[in-house]
Amino acid sequence: MDETYRKIADLIATSRTFIITSHIAPDGDAIGCQLAIYSVLKRLGKEPRVISEDGVPGNFTFLEGSADVENADGPPADVAIVVDSSGLDRIGAVSGVVAKCGTVVNMDHHRSNGFFGDINLVDTDAGATAEIVYILLNMIAAPLTEGEASALMGGIMTDTGCFRFPTTSSRTLRIGAELLDLGARPYSLASEIFWNKNVAGMKLLSEALATIETTDGGMVATMDVTRAMMEDSGADHVDTEGFANYPRLIKGVLVGVLLRELDRGHFRVSLRSKETIDVNEIAQAFGGGGHQTAAGFRIDGDLGEVKRRIRQEVSRHITEAGPPGEAR
Repeated sequence: MDETYRKIADLIATSRTFIITSHIAPDGDAIGCQLAIYSVLKRLGKEPRVISEDGVPGNFTFLEGSADVENADGPPADVAIVVDSSGLDRIGAVSGVVAKCGTVVNMDHHRSNGFFGDINLVDTDAGATAEIVYILLNMIAAPLTEGEASALMGGIMTDTGCFRFPTTSSRTLRIGAELLDLGARPYSLASEIFWNKNVAGMKLLSEALATIETTDGGMVATMDVTRAMMEDSGADHVDTEGFANYPRLIKGVLVGVLLRELDRGHFRVSLRSKETIDVNEIAQAFGGGGHQTAAGFRIDGDLGEVKRRIRQEVSRHITEAGPPGEAR
């Protein structure tokens, strides 16, 4: 692993132009990593560009450099750095320009990563890709600026549930402390990222909560967000950030499922679980992936039939896992 860090550091030192990108519908980890790398490369006198097919979610536009994010393909670069993405199919149309770049660097922490880069720095023990990016950037441009530290802290807070999820390790906390020393302010970041909801988003949440259903003796909970609900509330998909955690909050639920209708009959499914159930395996059964307690995929079909298929797969994994608390 140390050798791979050094290899990427050497590549950055000897290259001039860079494209930095991540998965479609980017979250805080994706955006934070991209903006921190972008800032450091600019400080080093490089020529970086951040490309995101879906732009920057509204609750992350406060981060330094967010206004520079592009959604066009543009020309290729010496190096493409792809962060927080398990495969090139996850970065959308940007994959076309990435394929034309001289070297592709893959930096990620998902267990489902396909090792698609010319250089692969994949650490599945990391609570967030921002941990990996911090280690690299600290090697090549220490000390990081307050803006860079804030971007990375936002990424870690997002992917670890503010240091609550099982992926949080002692290293995660040490890096968080170092980012705090560099000027990142967790309270201010949480205010911008998590406590900044609009009325339309809250109306949508109330409608979505009313759809919650439990099956498998209360061990599975599903929640729906349909196009009709979006239109009625006036919300958009950015407003659904964090919705996936609500079904899992119910006592006795082992797996929570959120179905978001992107277009008619086309759904984005987010899975959340307690530690006893590996939802990455469930997501992979539908062509997706992620982490043990948080994963997702996309699926087409009628809402009722889609839920039936998902519940069937989730139920199978719960049965195979045995009673809660029993070793697998």
